[in-house]
Amino acid sequence: MLNKTALKCFNYLSDFKLGKSLLRKIKCALLIAVIIISNTYFENDKLISVGVAVPEKVRIGLYFETTAVSDFTVSAEKGLRIGSINNNVFTPIYDEPSNGLVTIRKDGAVHIQIGSSYSDQNAAKTALAAIKSSGIAAYLAFVDTWQIWYGFYKDQKAAQADIDGVLSKKLQGYTSTPVLQAANRIVVTNPSGETAFIIGSDTNSLYISPSKDNNPYIFKLNNNDSLRYRGELEVKRITGSDMTVINVIPVDHYLYGVVPAEIGASSHPEAIKAQAVAARTYLIANLNKHKKQFFDLCTTTSCQVYKGFNGEYASTNKAVDDTTGKKITYNGKIAEVFYFSSSGGRTEDVKNVWGSEIPYLKSVEDKYESGNSYNYNWEVTMTANEIKEKMLGRGYDLGDITGVSITKTSEAGRVTELVISGTKGQRVYKLDGCRTVFGFNSQWYTIESDGTIPVKNAENNIVQTQLTAKKVITADGIKDLNVKSGQITVIGSEDVKRTVSGATQSYKFVGKGWGHAVGMSQNGAMGMAKAGFTYEQILTHYFQGTVIE
Repeated sequence: MLNKTALKCFNYLSDFKLGKSLLRKIKCALLIAVIIISNTYFENDKLISVGVAVPEKVRIGLYFETTAVSDFTVSAEKGLRIGSINNNVFTPIYDEPSNGLVTIRKDGAVHIQIGSSYSDQNAAKTALAAIKSSGIAAYLAFVDTWQIWYGFYKDQKAAQADIDGVLSKKLQGYTSTPVLQAANRIVVTNPSGETAFIIGSDTNSLYISPSKDNNPYIFKLNNNDSLRYRGELEVKRITGSDMTVINVIPVDHYLYGVVPAEIGASSHPEAIKAQAVAARTYLIANLNKHKKQFFDLCTTTSCQVYKGFNGEYASTNKAVDDTTGKKITYNGKIAEVFYFSSSGGRTEDVKNVWGSEIPYLKSVEDKYESGNSYNYNWEVTMTANEIKEKMLGRGYDLGDITGVSITKTSEAGRVTELVISGTKGQRVYKLDGCRTVFGFNSQWYTIESDGTIPVKNAENNIVQTQLTAKKVITADGIKDLNVKSGQITVIGSEDVKRTVSGATQSYKFVGKGWGHAVGMSQNGAMGMAKAGFTYEQILTHYFQGTVIE
């Protein structure tokens, strides 16, 4: 839809009687072309870009780096097509028609090449049939060229012994050459235990697809019903690693396995839709997050929790389908979105958590949270010695802990600076570090201890203060209050006396909310949905100034 500025240009172009200059008409024509080609619009005379693309497929790392695997099995009810892929071009090599288990494993053996290389797969398969008719259990090998290989040997000497013995007698007219180990090779074995083929390419990856007859279009790993996935499978050997296993899947089918894992299938439909759009937006904004590992996102909370086909529910699939293509944008660009379990009543400005300045990630009221969700209210008690050990575990020897104090909070009330003091020094934690240092559920908490009393600060506000290691005014002047044991009696207003521990031994952290508190509260979204808000209203409440498109 064209805006008023563009319509004026159309009028200039169409009404030659107005006598407008040719230059103005050319400029208007160019402006209209820009609007049409770039899919933009004007808002308050500001050119805004729209139409952020949703990719057709996404690459999800199932196993990689420390979880990379040396072998696994794959199967599909109506069979598999297995081959190589390069630049999205799939070359089938082996079809498995049954529901049998095909084994995929990394290769570290020496082999024997029979004959020379072949120009294409068909020529190699023709030669392979002739060699197998001689009683040699040879197989195809794709190593950026087509070859025929035989055997698995621990070293070159063993391979040469077979060349001089078995192969020289059974094969006439073929040369046989040992093939040394290589770090990029993968072996595909059929359900009968025979080698279907080996791939060891610098350009192509192993690619596994369920046959088209499969409905649903899924495959299963390790014969485990809980490891079923839609889409296809790409397997790579990365230097210094076992096999990296990647699920290549249409975006919405990926979201089928994400949304229920993040918000729960029994949630209100509008809350589920909000989660679906947020998850799709996160995906678009984080494509290539794992580029070095050759995929986009992982399956854990480091990205988005993804549980595959077995994690799906009809209610959440419907929410994904009902919002297909929808995402959150800000000024025409994909938004950075975050979500978490519960805020405790108010979300947090991103600057107080990760230090960023993002205009649509501000603190907002979260009054529709239920207040009784898991970890909405929480408490953690630690002794001074436990805190000492935790600091040592982080590499900081603070000596005996003399105090744990909140020195700064955000406007919403979350801790933004935490000081841990000891007899050998102190550590200061800021922003999200105030939560992660002890693995707390949230950044919103207070501290109670056996050495804490209420005092007035410089702003005349009552704050809870630990007396340990504080300075006091005595008849002899200002001194450090260093008491390692025993109790201290404090005289307050109207001569009221209170006795507290002189050396704090126990700290109780009393908090609320679960998660980083930036962006959308899932518990709050559920509450807003029950109160009658649509998914668009839910999202634009938590991400203010954004657009759902």
